[in-house]
Amino acid sequence: MDIATLGELVMTGFRRLGFIRYAGIEGVEFAEGRNVVGMTPGPEHLNHNGDVHAAVLFGLAETAAMGAAVSGIAAHMGESFVVARDGRIEYLARAKGEAGPFVASAELPASTLETVRAEAAARRPVEFTVPVRITGRDDTAVATATFTAVIRPKRS
Repeated sequence: MDIATLGELVMTGFRRLGFIRYAGIEGVEFAEGRNVVGMTPGPEHLNHNGDVHAAVLFGLAETAAMGAAVSGIAAHMGESFVVARDGRIEYLARAKGEAGPFVASAELPASTLETVRAEAAARRPVEFTVPVRITGRDDTAVATATFTAVIRPKRS
């Protein structure tokens, strides 16, 4: 499976999830080791201060991270199980609703991507960290996050 096909499959799968639809998360860019997603906040996404709710930003970051996690294993997607084990986010600035759209970018270092590919090909479980950066319309960083992705062979 080529990377463009995998990218479309990943976003099609994400769009089936209620939270992704609620949050309005859309794919922006998908490449090997990289996933970028975005969302334009509506009134339902804002807290009492008019900022994007922290949970929505966390979900945006997690979506970017898990997309990046699967991006390196296109040849092994059918036999792999991918999930976030944990995540941490640091809010750096207010994510004012009018400062959107917001974009979450996740990119794996080449060495991590190489390890993930090798372990998936060998059908061995692998855990790795995926860094994420969330920015507003003017490219101001509003949050950074890290997630631990887990890729394991599917059970038969």
